[in-house]
Amino acid sequence: MSAAEAAKVPSTPQNGETEQSQLLSEQRLPSPRGQKSMAKALSPAMLRAATVGACVGWMAVSSGLIMINKYLMSTDGFHYPMALSCLGMLFSSVASWFACRVIKVVEVNRVLTWRFYFARILPVGFFMALTLHFGNIVYLYLTVSFIQMLKAFTPIITMLALFVARLEDPSQRLIVAVLLIALGTAMASYGEVNMSWLGLTFMFASETFEAIRLVMTQMLLVGLKFHPIEGLMYLAPACSLWLLLGIALVEWPRMAEEGALGLIAAKPLLYMSAAAMGFGVNSLAYIVIQLASSLTLKVLGTVKNALVVWMGIIFLAELVTPLQGLGYAVSLAGFFWYNYIKMQKGTPSAATPTPPRRSDYTIVSERDPGAQKGEV
Repeated sequence: MSAAEAAKVPSTPQNGETEQSQLLSEQRLPSPRGQKSMAKALSPAMLRAATVGACVGWMAVSSGLIMINKYLMSTDGFHYPMALSCLGMLFSSVASWFACRVIKVVEVNRVLTWRFYFARILPVGFFMALTLHFGNIVYLYLTVSFIQMLKAFTPIITMLALFVARLEDPSQRLIVAVLLIALGTAMASYGEVNMSWLGLTFMFASETFEAIRLVMTQMLLVGLKFHPIEGLMYLAPACSLWLLLGIALVEWPRMAEEGALGLIAAKPLLYMSAAAMGFGVNSLAYIVIQLASSLTLKVLGTVKNALVVWMGIIFLAELVTPLQGLGYAVSLAGFFWYNYIKMQKGTPSAATPTPPRRSDYTIVSERDPGAQKGEV
């Protein structure tokens, strides 16, 4: 798949978007023109090896991030979901800026004005922050296994949000598919032994905010063709800003009283690893899309979620009842049918939003590296 198709196909949110890979995979912001496809630069043997390595690496890092976040929130006592999310976003902000501006592995020919940034990037960053916050807080109330099962419900909320925003007209087959997902999710929830209605509410809040973020991305950023890492360079600082504001208003007094910074100081490598893995998941997700396809990433995400369910059972001694297992199987069947229908009809495009005006951003000429980059 070409770089221009890389970010077009929505995928299943991970951890209520605790893993930042899915934040960029649904941006529908293709990479800049003229970027050479990674697959074309490799021989067939090297391509196969690189594809397998990227797929295995993405699944390993993504699953590891889930387990680390669960450990930090539930076992290590770092009960501050906004602060944990902010660590990952701050790392991604610095890493994406370094990749784009310093070593320039991603070519950036667009500079956004402050007006555009405040009007369009910050609103998306706000719902991105809410998604991350509620996606992390569920670790305090629900098991890892049950969280993975609830992720299958995401297409329903996303479809409803796209329908309300008039970005998609759901077909009868699509409605049947999401009803099947809803039935399976209901069965899995009914079979959950350690049910927390508060945790369930937080999980659905995370998925709802993610759906709103997706719709706002399509409406506000239509016409811009960001490389996923370039998009992260703009969106991660906006998300971090909102998270820092939330920390100052909500979490910091309790963090200072309970000595939360001491937990980070006691295990700095573990917390830094959790922050770095978010950016690593993003990068590996883009490589998988480049070497294979976005559909491959979606299938891998579903397989990975199932593996994490088993990891929760084996390593965390979490109990999954037969009814839960059956409900999850029904949800997965509906989920695969949903994606099959979406693949057949193609990704809908937003017809009504107006592309950003030329004055809102500056395109820097590739022929003139010393060209003035305009207002930042």
